[in-house]
Amino acid sequence: MHTQTRKLKSLAGMRAAVVPAVGGVVAAVVLAGAGTLVAAPAQAMTRDADFTSIKTKQKFVPHQKFAAPVVEKKDKSMNAGETKLVRKGKPGVRNVTYMLVFENGKLASKRVLSQDVLKKPRPKVVRVGTKIPNGVWDRLANCESGGNWHINTGNGYYGGLQFSLGTWHAYGGTGLPSQHSRETQIAIATKLRDASGGYGAWPACAAKLGLPT
Repeated sequence: MHTQTRKLKSLAGMRAAVVPAVGGVVAAVVLAGAGTLVAAPAQAMTRDADFTSIKTKQKFVPHQKFAAPVVEKKDKSMNAGETKLVRKGKPGVRNVTYMLVFENGKLASKRVLSQDVLKKPRPKVVRVGTKIPNGVWDRLANCESGGNWHINTGNGYYGGLQFSLGTWHAYGGTGLPSQHSRETQIAIATKLRDASGGYGAWPACAAKLGLPT
């Protein structure tokens, strides 16, 4: 472990330092300006209680485990703020040397000086939702279909809001509701709601959610 010690103090706009010199003799200098060194009495400065003692140490840690990075994958089928773990990460292993800085005997900072990665970590993979909920329609779809906008169970009703084909086509839909996006289904549902003056086309779920019919 390598150790270096020095003492610093501001003196009327200048900086003073007390450092160990070659052969163990204490030397003292005053930094009077950029790159200027002026000799000063070392004994006087070491008696000053205002000096800050700074000590640096190098610490070697073999076979240290370190955290795996996190890879986020956007998922538009999940609401914003929701996350789902896809794969657990595994930590890596490294030999690492830290630089430790102590001020007056207390650890002030710590940084990686060098490292040798022995085993790479396996990234953790997480799905992150990006869908912005459309209020009442998502609540209604959760009630009607469990929130599955592409459901087709063969019961004659399709999509997140369980349209019948007759109603879907009557309000401008094409093909099957379950073949279209959430946004398209909501657009057709909005036309139906506005034309009927409420959510009566979904009587059971409207009553359950307290929606006007």
